Amino acid sequence: MEIEYGDSAMRLNSGVFFVALLVASCVPVQVEIDVDSATDFSGLKVFSWFKTTTAPGSDVRVNNPELDVLVRAAVEKDLLAKGFVKGEKSDFLVNWLGAIESKVRVESVQHFYSGYGYQTLSKPMAGKIAEGDSVTSYEEGTLVIDILDPQNHKILWRGTGTRRLLQDMDEDQVSGYVNLSVRDILKGFPLGKK
Repeated sequence: MEIEYGDSAMRLNSGVFFVALLVASCVPVQVEIDVDSATDFSGLKVFSWFKTTTAPGSDVRVNNPELDVLVRAAVEKDLLAKGFVKGEKSDFLVNWLGAIESKVRVESVQHFYSGYGYQTLSKPMAGKIAEGDSVTSYEEGTLVIDILDPQNHKILWRGTGTRRLLQDMDEDQVSGYVNLSVRDILKGFPLGKK
């Protein structure tokens, strides 16, 4: 039996992508920027990608050709929107790196229970204090975008974005994470731009 979805499938896919972006945007990106203060960024107009044979990270999920396409597309979109031009005779080179790290969070829990329901520890009532630790494991993704001098490959500007990753992310969620992370990282490039 064959089922045709037509426009409703397109609307459903668009809705799933929108929800993925919404969920991704709820997880904030922690951004750090490092700048070579001697660089005059006002003369930078044309960019190209740094040609390297080194993988962007040690995790197989980072060294994924599909992720490379997503990151490059998001970076180029942002730079072109800011008025930069992609070309061979470049004023600066762009490169990206990534990492995924496993993290563990331990939270101590202390609750006071009595016959009158949940109470804070500050109320001296007869009851029982429940104590314990809540242990949560999660993964954190880091995306690094470098702006390099085309002559000596010195880093002129580096933006690093770190964000907690959702479990079992699908393609739309990964795309949403990449686009939002790149946007947040490149907010401060070039220097002085917001």
